[in-house]
Amino acid sequence: MHYRQSGATTVPMMFFIMLLLLFIGALVFAYNTVTENGKLAKELVDARDEARTLKNKNQLAEHYIEDIGKVIGKLGKYPGRSGFDYSGAALDSPQLMNPTEVKKLLEDSCTAAGISAASSSLENALGAMISSVNASKTRVTETETERDKVLAEKTAIDQEFQKATADASTKANEFARNLDQARSDFETAKSQKDANAASLTQAVTAKNDELAAAREEAAKKEKELRGEITKRDIRLSAMTERDRLRNPPDVADGKVIVARNGVPTGFINLGRKDLLQPGTMFHIKNPNSQAVKGYATVTRVEEERAEVALTNFVDPIGDFAREGDQIYNPLFTPRMTRTIYLMGRFTAPYNKEQLTLLLKRLGNRVVDKMAPGVDTVVLGNDPVNEAQDGFTSVKDSEEYKEAHRLNVEFTYLNIIRDLIKL
Repeated sequence: MHYRQSGATTVPMMFFIMLLLLFIGALVFAYNTVTENGKLAKELVDARDEARTLKNKNQLAEHYIEDIGKVIGKLGKYPGRSGFDYSGAALDSPQLMNPTEVKKLLEDSCTAAGISAASSSLENALGAMISSVNASKTRVTETETERDKVLAEKTAIDQEFQKATADASTKANEFARNLDQARSDFETAKSQKDANAASLTQAVTAKNDELAAAREEAAKKEKELRGEITKRDIRLSAMTERDRLRNPPDVADGKVIVARNGVPTGFINLGRKDLLQPGTMFHIKNPNSQAVKGYATVTRVEEERAEVALTNFVDPIGDFAREGDQIYNPLFTPRMTRTIYLMGRFTAPYNKEQLTLLLKRLGNRVVDKMAPGVDTVVLGNDPVNEAQDGFTSVKDSEEYKEAHRLNVEFTYLNIIRDLIKL
């Protein structure tokens, strides 16, 4: 009985001790939590105070920058010191200054004022400038004093000079009277001699004028003749060279050497040796007819021959390309680079820029001025007159007349349009 009571008492006591330990642990945890929260609250208050202080310092710095900027008046940007990472921070004050530019302004001002700019602060520089200005004022005062002294001496000298002038004037008047008499006698004798000399000089001058006029007229005629001879030599040389290389319009540039009915490609007897360019298009004609039966467009160029695409035949069944058919292109001459000038007005799609590119792509040289050396003139539409209310005939222009004088070959855009496809 005694042991049962002891065991029954032990269980509640152990449970009570466990509850007490849990309560004490909860109190310790609550105490630590409250303590930690107190520390955090204090740190939060300190952080807010520090942030408020930093904000006030930042505002004070901004006001300081603005006030200094207004005083100096040299606005700019401040990127920071070299070698420091500001992590995206930047100053955006409206009165911000760049210390480098302010220092350069200070140094330039010192240099302009003639004082040393080495390691100068604003106060030192202004002090040196004031000293320089004061020194200049002192020199000006001393110079004015010297000037007044020199003016006084000059006045005394002027008075003595006036007295001497009066004495000299009296003597000079007397001498002048004697001199006038001598001069009168001399002028009478000289006038007679001058009259004789003038008569002889006039005769010589008249002869010299006649001779100079004759020489000038002869030189003018000689210059005109030499210029005309030079122009004729240039034209003759250009015409000779052009006629030597250029085929007449009715002479074939080449011929078809390989062609089969139904096959859209063939070969012609022109190649790189003839300065042929891919893309060049030819009319194909029967040797016994002047009618165009089809077109041949160069697709590949070899040394002695070229492959062509055969298209647009009038009668592709009965009169297709044959070996021996002749090919023509008024803008192509074998072994010759043509010099072409575009005369008149050209409109889309064949305006001057695009037409120039097409002609150059075919191996021609296009110039922008009518001059000796031009082989072919491509005539466009009549240009607009100066009043912008009508057109002027291109054949009335000086360029057209000059081209005729140079015996240049003419062709119209509507004639070659089918040979220069865009």
